Amino acid sequence: MNLRQLEYFVSVAESLSFTKTAEKFFISQTAVTQQIKTLEDNLDVKLLRRTKRHVELTPAGTVFYTEAKAILTRAEDAVAKTKKAATGFTGSLNIGITGGYDNPRFPDILRSFHTGYPNVSLSFREADTGTLYASLLNRTLDIIVNVCFSKGELEENGIVCRTLGVYKLIVMLPPSHPLASRSELDLSDLKNNTFIFTATKERDNDFGHYRNTMAHFIRSGFTPNTIYSDNFDITALMVASGMGAAIVPSYALASSRNLGKVVTIPLNKDSDLCEIVIARYKENQNPTIDKFFTYI
Repeated sequence: MNLRQLEYFVSVAESLSFTKTAEKFFISQTAVTQQIKTLEDNLDVKLLRRTKRHVELTPAGTVFYTEAKAILTRAEDAVAKTKKAATGFTGSLNIGITGGYDNPRFPDILRSFHTGYPNVSLSFREADTGTLYASLLNRTLDIIVNVCFSKGELEENGIVCRTLGVYKLIVMLPPSHPLASRSELDLSDLKNNTFIFTATKERDNDFGHYRNTMAHFIRSGFTPNTIYSDNFDITALMVASGMGAAIVPSYALASSRNLGKVVTIPLNKDSDLCEIVIARYKENQNPTIDKFFTYI
């Protein structure tokens, strides 16, 4: 039994015609008959009933038709995958992105990489800062685009990163807030406000996110009362509802559907900035990671 015999049989089973099968494969009708007879002899099963005017599948032929189709499909897939592998590097890359991140440079990097390595499968996940770093260390993710407060702390944990962008910090306030008309704010101006953090309450393994954020407030002379939200869109909704103020990186403004209901005011020019990095874990030996980093 060979694939050609299976092809002839499947064609006859679908068209119920030896003549049409012969025409399809540019061979004689006698050759089709001989190949299917050989197939039946090898199987020791009658697959087709044929008269001068009629062709039909036997019960065994009906079962074999389904299996033969599956074999041919698998064979075609195997050929396609083999050819695809022969054209260049294959692999996969699991990429994590911090919630709300929006920057035109990163899609350009992805586009260039995909053009250079079209056979690499890319998957994406959005999560908060701590979850992304934890997933990088346990190798669930190969690369992350994440907030960085301390490159030294990352390096101590075997994480290598490159800066993708640096962003100003923006204050979100409800329109009714007494400071809503200001063109610029100092963090100290907000000491009597509740602050909404776009992060989980978990502070372990966030590589300085919570600690450094709180340090900003302490340097301004106060420790804030804090509540939490899962994403920037919810943060804006909570601000609009008068539940508190929020400080968000400027890139997050593009991701919120509730911006029309809040006032956004930049912190003064001397305030800290938010750095976004592309990071990898040294111990992850996925060879695709090295290739991706050449495009950054």
